[in-house]
Amino acid sequence: MGRDITKLHPELKAIIPKFLDMCKSANLNVLITETFRTEAEQEALYAKGRTMPGNIVTRARYPQSPHCWGVAFDFCRNVRGKEYDDSDNFFYRVGQIGKSFGLFWGGDFRTFVDKPHFELQKYMPNQSCRWLLQKYGSPDKFIETWETETMTYERFVEYMERYIKERGKLPTSKWAEKELALAKELGITDGTRPRDYVTREEAAIMCERVADILIEIRDAEE
Repeated sequence: MGRDITKLHPELKAIIPKFLDMCKSANLNVLITETFRTEAEQEALYAKGRTMPGNIVTRARYPQSPHCWGVAFDFCRNVRGKEYDDSDNFFYRVGQIGKSFGLFWGGDFRTFVDKPHFELQKYMPNQSCRWLLQKYGSPDKFIETWETETMTYERFVEYMERYIKERGKLPTSKWAEKELALAKELGITDGTRPRDYVTREEAAIMCERVADILIEIRDAEE
């Protein structure tokens, strides 16, 4: 069991940095303790207090836990020796922040209260994996859909930046070679990234340079 948030559902992965920033602003020092669990990890956890030494810590076998589907994470107070100290309502306050991002907080469970726990409410109707099981059959099948079905704002920006960067490396189109060479010669553009998109700032600068050239031509003719 690890803390690697990159193994979580893209929507949850995008929420966590914002969630942590808001907790930090509220002076709540939060540490992510668990994210995605494999079948072996979930079964080993379930065995505690049953067939293995220790106390019972979960009622869910694989794949009945949202951790197995990448839609949940656990947290604690990031203070050694006081990880689960709740004397100041730490977990309640963190819980309210998580809920503001649309997460379901384990402190609101009706039976097995789990304050250090969050899950994506969207994929856990009635706090159950039943819907995921019925629709996808297994966590592996669900994970396969992440790249094709889920597009967050962060991923869209990442893809567009990558696309624009690669597009800018393309050579000048044949039909524009002469014009681009002239614009470079006149100092309107530096000629780099010939197929890249132009920002408003760049367009404004190029317009200003063209205006300066026209003024110079006008002054020379007067």
